[in-house]
Amino acid sequence: MSELSNEKKRALAERMFINDGMTCKEIAVQIDTSEQTLSRWRKGRTGEKDWDSRRAEVLSAPHKIKEILLKELQLVAEGQKPNVDADALAKISKVLETVSGKVSVQAVLSVFQEFDNWMASQEPETAVSFLEWHKKFIIHKASIE
Repeated sequence: MSELSNEKKRALAERMFINDGMTCKEIAVQIDTSEQTLSRWRKGRTGEKDWDSRRAEVLSAPHKIKEILLKELQLVAEGQKPNVDADALAKISKVLETVSGKVSVQAVLSVFQEFDNWMASQEPETAVSFLEWHKKFIIHKASIE
């Protein structure tokens, strides 16, 4: 990796640390850079968050929590002992969704079903046109979760 510029090494190291969860020691070996240099990079540039804060944000993102839960589910399905307290993680995830101000796909689906049933009794033709838009929105919402 010595052919990479320091800037490219820094960007690669940053991704490896923040997104991949690698240690500085592991990264140092992979990109042929000293741990001291990585430690300096890890503090972040002026005006930037340090890598540790950014890693914590990535790890606490709802999609990352779901990824961890799926891995734990696979362990349990294989008869192994889980590495984390899945119940606690699920509760934390639920709280994060609540405070994020976003509504879950399940809640949207429930409200749309109730609305569609009511609309069908009011104006069936209009209800049909709403169904298509509701379906598109639910697919969109599910894709971003």
